[in-house]
Amino acid sequence: MKQLHYEDIDVIKTAVNPFYRVMKIHLYLIDGLLIDTGPRIRKFHLIPAFKSGHIFQIALTHSHDDHAGMVRWVSERFSVDIFCHEKALRVLSKHAQPSWYRRLFSSPRIDFQAKVYPSVIRTPDHEFIPIAAPGHTADHVCLLEPDRGWLFSGDLYITPYPKVFLKQESIHAYIASLQKLMSYNIDTIFCAHTGIIHDGKDMLKRKLDYLLTLRQHVTELHQAGLKDREIRKQLLPDKVRLELMSFGLFSRLNLIRSCYRE
Repeated sequence: MKQLHYEDIDVIKTAVNPFYRVMKIHLYLIDGLLIDTGPRIRKFHLIPAFKSGHIFQIALTHSHDDHAGMVRWVSERFSVDIFCHEKALRVLSKHAQPSWYRRLFSSPRIDFQAKVYPSVIRTPDHEFIPIAAPGHTADHVCLLEPDRGWLFSGDLYITPYPKVFLKQESIHAYIASLQKLMSYNIDTIFCAHTGIIHDGKDMLKRKLDYLLTLRQHVTELHQAGLKDREIRKQLLPDKVRLELMSFGLFSRLNLIRSCYRE
């Protein structure tokens, strides 16, 4: 685990899983607001960082365990307000079960007190605007600090050129979310997996253009009668490491099918 400091922000960086150290998770602590809590499987790495910080509020970008897995531990030890999207409340309850692959990163579901995002989250020195940004999940939210042009993007960005999707991801929702974000002043992206990205709005536009072009090409080939695997061979021929590591849960075929699926 590494702890970094960028302007007013403490950055906590660790591997998502000890068995797959290539994928990192970045948590951001600003003025008592912790954005995402990280995976429970990394708790012994995260606990020292949480104990040394002053946490008064938690903002969850979405319900996946690599972002919300430590919320119980934090909520039991700190007097905190926990915010998430309305759709995340049921997903995060103990009654909802993650997929088998997600269970590699997660712990048993638990009950905790969370609130639906208000219109603004205030800290002593900052204000953060929650912006619903579905695509990766239906309950995904980004947080914008408008005075500084900071966008805490969760899993919305990661890369401008994605090659694989989860089955539940929606390219149409991604495009709509990115188009919505184009109306905001965004200088710096704080991505949950890639880290700090400068020229934020330009990078979001790059991803938007890529997804629009890919969707158009896939749709044209699909309407011409090509099968999904034929489209993959033409447009996304190279295998992706995450596709192999997740046993196909993340796949190029999921991305292709999302392009023509309503």
